[in-house]
Amino acid sequence: MNQQLRHNSRDKTGKFIEGNNPPCKQINVCLPAPLIESLDEYGREHGTGRGKSLQRLLEGILEVKEEEIVTERAKKEKVRLELVKTSHPLYIELRKKHYIPNRGVVGQQLQYLIFYDEKVVGVIGGASAVFKTQKRDEYLNLSTDRDLKTRQLNSIINNNIFKLDYPAPNLATIVLKMWRKRIAKDWEKLYGVEVAAFETFVVEERLWNGKTRNGACYRADNWQLLGITTGYGQTNTRGRKHNNKLLKSQKLIYCLRLKGKKFCTNYTTSWNDKERVKELAKRRKEMFADPLDILLESIRK
Repeated sequence: MNQQLRHNSRDKTGKFIEGNNPPCKQINVCLPAPLIESLDEYGREHGTGRGKSLQRLLEGILEVKEEEIVTERAKKEKVRLELVKTSHPLYIELRKKHYIPNRGVVGQQLQYLIFYDEKVVGVIGGASAVFKTQKRDEYLNLSTDRDLKTRQLNSIINNNIFKLDYPAPNLATIVLKMWRKRIAKDWEKLYGVEVAAFETFVVEERLWNGKTRNGACYRADNWQLLGITTGYGQTNTRGRKHNNKLLKSQKLIYCLRLKGKKFCTNYTTSWNDKERVKELAKRRKEMFADPLDILLESIRK
């Protein structure tokens, strides 16, 4: 029944229907019977349901942060990206706030701090593409040969994180477009591979403020919504059982194919290649700014 209701609340592209957007987020809470009885008694006295009764009773007890409202549209000249390591303290702090828990990144990756008006307002990053997603594979016309496909995937960057804490209108789209151009250059410089496409997976969800997370900034940047993943079920990609709700959940699939760019057909991995590892380490050292300089700069601002 729940699955049927969830299905009916989406349109043909798989997105939630905005008309169903609720002002509050529903949660399941287990309470002792005496407390429920007291809550119902309070509701009868004040003419409120259980949810509204809880809100009133918690007023003045729990501090609710007001959502920052910014009416001025974001300006491109105020935005800049700084390439950082995942061990950078500012990155770690912002990464903790992302709705997907941090379990590390395997394979190729480049992560950036987002500055707006010289203040750190978020993080955005790219990593190795996932190996198998049928709708993406068909859309990008990837090879069915496993070895060739593995090499082609080096030309696809997975936008593994995008966390923005400053709600200026149009800022997300500006950052996304700037990041695409920046990481394409950095990716080729570090790994020697021309970027041909981007992918990302969005867990669509009603947010606490009544809005819906559905990848609007990707659509504004001309990414294509291909559909919904099937989710991992009870096991992950390695066949191991898990209880991770985010892995089980279905995700919106977005892709962007870059015109005139060809997929990689010849790539040498650095695994078990000491010389290749040394070469990549040298390039990384040249590309990354001093983390202390970035930290001090953000404090001064």
